[in-house]
Amino acid sequence: MLGQAKSCLLGLGIAVALSACGGGSSSSSGGAAPRAVADCTDPLAMEIQQHTVVSNLPNSYDPDNTDDAIESPTTTFSVSVFLPERCPGETFPVVVQSHGYSGSREMNFDDDGVADPDEAHFPAINTLFGTLPYHGYIGVSYEQRGHGDSVPANGGGHARVIDPQAETQDGIALLDWLASQADTFQIETENSGIANDFKLGTLGYSYGGGYQFPLALLDERVDTIVPNGTWHSIINSLLPGDAVKNSFDAFLCLLADNGGVVNTPALDFLCDRLGATNPNAGSIRTREDLLAETRSEGFSDEAVLRLFQRHVRYFQKQDEANQPWCEQTETGCTSGGQPFEGRATPTLLVQGNRDVLFNMTETYWNWDYLRNAGDGSAEVAVITTEGGHMNPLPGSAQPENGQPTAQTEGTANCGNVIGVDAIRAWFDFHLKGARTPAYDNLAPVCISVADTASADTAPPVGVLLNEMPLGQQVGTGAVAARLEQGSATVTQADNEAVFLPVVTIAGDNQVLAGIPSIDQIDVIDGDDELIGEVDAVAHIGVGIQRGGTTILVDDQVTALLQGSHTSNPNIGNDKYLLPGIGEQLQDGDVVGLVFYQNHVQYSAVTGAGAPGTNPLNPYSVTVSGVELPIIDVSLHPNASLSTLPAP
Repeated sequence: MLGQAKSCLLGLGIAVALSACGGGSSSSSGGAAPRAVADCTDPLAMEIQQHTVVSNLPNSYDPDNTDDAIESPTTTFSVSVFLPERCPGETFPVVVQSHGYSGSREMNFDDDGVADPDEAHFPAINTLFGTLPYHGYIGVSYEQRGHGDSVPANGGGHARVIDPQAETQDGIALLDWLASQADTFQIETENSGIANDFKLGTLGYSYGGGYQFPLALLDERVDTIVPNGTWHSIINSLLPGDAVKNSFDAFLCLLADNGGVVNTPALDFLCDRLGATNPNAGSIRTREDLLAETRSEGFSDEAVLRLFQRHVRYFQKQDEANQPWCEQTETGCTSGGQPFEGRATPTLLVQGNRDVLFNMTETYWNWDYLRNAGDGSAEVAVITTEGGHMNPLPGSAQPENGQPTAQTEGTANCGNVIGVDAIRAWFDFHLKGARTPAYDNLAPVCISVADTASADTAPPVGVLLNEMPLGQQVGTGAVAARLEQGSATVTQADNEAVFLPVVTIAGDNQVLAGIPSIDQIDVIDGDDELIGEVDAVAHIGVGIQRGGTTILVDDQVTALLQGSHTSNPNIGNDKYLLPGIGEQLQDGDVVGLVFYQNHVQYSAVTGAGAPGTNPLNPYSVTVSGVELPIIDVSLHPNASLSTLPAP
C-alpha cells in the first residue's frame, strides 16, 4: 500500500512508570519468523559483546559543577553489540538503539527472534531490537550521558536532554567507532562518497527517540530513522501553553531518581523543585514560576532554556533562517559557520494517541518538517497507536463505573498495520532493499481510531490516509466541523468538564482523526478573591457527548496560560493546535471542546488551603475558528478503515 501510495504521491505506580521509560527485553510469540541459518559449514555463533567508547568532548559543560573528581575532558559511554550468526565475508547493516530516560542499554537477545504483536507499544520496541540479529542485522545499544554505566563516576557524562553538542556528538563518536570496527563486526560498508559510511538505521522510544533526529540531521551516514513516542519541542511537551505539566514532570524526576540518572546541575535542581518529595511543587504552575525558581539558585534563563530548546524545532528554525546550527565559540560545534540545511532522511514516525507526555501533534510537526527537509525526497510515514507514555494516576483516563481510572498502555498496532512487523519491514526496505508484504501494507499515514474507553484492550482500528489531517477538512468526504465563535466559563471545583459543542454527527462511517486547530483562543482569569494573584491556566481537550456521557477523546488534555493566543507558545506556528486524536464517531454524537478547572495530568493535587495543592483556578475562554478533522471514510477518496481479520 505504501509503495502504491508513493507512486501516486511521488505514514502512581513505580512499576508502571518505569515500564514507560526503562530497558529490558521479553520473549515473544508472533510476528514474522527469523531468517534461515547462515549458509556455511561453520558459522560464528550469535553473541553480545560489551564495549566502551570515548567521545573527545568534556563530560560536563557546567561551570557550577565543582566536583573535580568526576570532571573529565572526555566522555566514556557503554555499548552492547549484538552480532548475528555469520559466515566469513558476510556483512550486515546496523541498527543503533538507545534507551528511554532513566533506562540503560539492552544486554539480552530476545528468546526466539519473534516479536509479539500483542505486547504493549514501548516494551515491544525493546523486544523488537532483541530480535534483529535473528533477521540479519547487527544491533548496537548504547547508554547516553548520565545513564546506566555511562555516569561521571565511570568517566561518563551528565545528562543534558539530548544536547546536540553533547549527546549527539557522543552518537557521532559511536558511529566513527563502529566504522573503525567494520571488519571486526562484519558491518556492511557503503561507497557513497561519505567518509566512513555504512548501512545504518536507528531505533528507540521516548529519550531513545529524541536522540535520533539531531543525529540524522548532523551525520549523513544515517540512512533511516524510526523514532517512537518522542518530541518535536520538549519545552512544548513539558510546558504546553507555558503551563507546567507537573504530574508527568514529577514522574520523570522519580524515574531519574530510581534509575540513577546523573543530571546536569540545572536539571537536578528542577527535579528537586518539581519532584514528588517537594510539598510545594504544585505551586510551580507556569514557565515564569519555573524560571523564577532556577534564577533563585543562580541559573540563567538561557542556561535552563537551552536544555529544552535544542531539538527538532530548533533545527527547523535555524534551517528556515539560513543560520548555522551552532556558534563557532561553542564547544563541540561542527557547523564550520555554514548555514544548516535539513537532510532528506527516510523516517517512520510511531506515536501514541493517548501518550500524555508527547502527543500526536509533536509527530505532526516532525512529519511536516521532515517530509520537506533537504530536497523533499525523503519517504516519511506515520503510525499512531494506543501506546506511549501513560499516566498511572487515577483520573488520568476515562472513568469506569463512575470511578477515575489510570491509563494503561496499548499495543504498537494501528488497525492491521502491526507495529513491530512494520518497523522491521521499514528497515528491510531502507537498509537491505528488500520489499516485503508488511512494507507494502504501510500507508503514508495510519491514525488509530480505537475507542478511547477500551483502547488498550479493544481490537485495533486505524484509518489509512495519504496526509496527516489538520483542522476542518475540505473536499469529498470532508465533514463540516468549524465553530466560528464560542465561549465557556469554568467554575466547577469538582473538575466536571464544561462542554462547548462544535458539530453534531449525522450518519455513520465518520471518524475524528488528526490535529484540531483554533484560530484564536483567549483565556481570562476568574475571581481574584478566589485565586489571588496567580495566572489562570485553561485545561482543554476534545470531547464527545454520547448517551449522557462526556468522553475526553484519547485522554488528551493540554494547558494554556491566560492571555490571547493565535499559536502554540514556544512553537510559533500560525494556529493554536490541540493534541492530535483519533476516534470512530456514532450517529448523534456531539463533538466539541471540553474545559477543566484543574486536571490530574497537570497536578496530582488540587484544591485550596493545604500546602502544595494547586489553588482554585476559575477562568473563562473565548474561541474563534475552532476546527476539527472529521471525515466520512465511506466517501473520502483517499481514506479507508483498517482492522485485523476476525480470528
